[in-house]
Amino acid sequence: ERSPETLVVTEANRDAARLITDWRAWPGGALALVGPRGAGKTHLALAWVVEVGARQMSPVASPDDAAAIFRDAGGRVFLDDADLQADEAMLWRVLDMARADAGAAVLLAGAAAPSMWPASIPDLRSRLASLAVARLQEPDEALMGVVLRRICREQFIHLSDDAARYLARRLPRTFAAARQLVAALDASLVKAAKPVTLPAARKALERAQAAWGGGDG
Repeated sequence: ERSPETLVVTEANRDAARLITDWRAWPGGALALVGPRGAGKTHLALAWVVEVGARQMSPVASPDDAAAIFRDAGGRVFLDDADLQADEAMLWRVLDMARADAGAAVLLAGAAAPSMWPASIPDLRSRLASLAVARLQEPDEALMGVVLRRICREQFIHLSDDAARYLARRLPRTFAAARQLVAALDASLVKAAKPVTLPAARKALERAQAAWGGGDG
């Protein structure tokens, strides 16, 4: 699911993918990848990890452990959920090492902009606020179809191509809408090997629209 071969680049994530590909030019050797839940931050980041031979480290690693991983990885590391209670001393140390290493590339993923991440250390707050940012947008129609199929697979729902295209054209362009639609499908289907048909997709969309208070699209 998260290999480089399964990564789909559309207009919604093309700019972010381009910035990540150009990792040698990241100012200060670091980049923040941000976007809404389900936007594919981890998928895009792990594709980069595989491509450049980077290492993933825990956001709660100790400063010494993180420094050792940084050195072993040649300065190329990835921290997922860096906005969720990351160890501040560790994060500052890694960013400081990246700034001093011409070949470093530290990729940090989070939901909000790094200037909004919790940080009590003044120097860390300043460093986060100055990070370059690659922002993933809400999905366009092409990416919505991919997202729907992925969420359905996670729920063991087989979504037919016709149903996926129908839903992708009509759903609100948000990842939250995709999750809510799949939840509506999951609540009404008896899971089986056969794919979800177009009529079943229509009914699920109607139920989701009723919950949103929307029309028939």
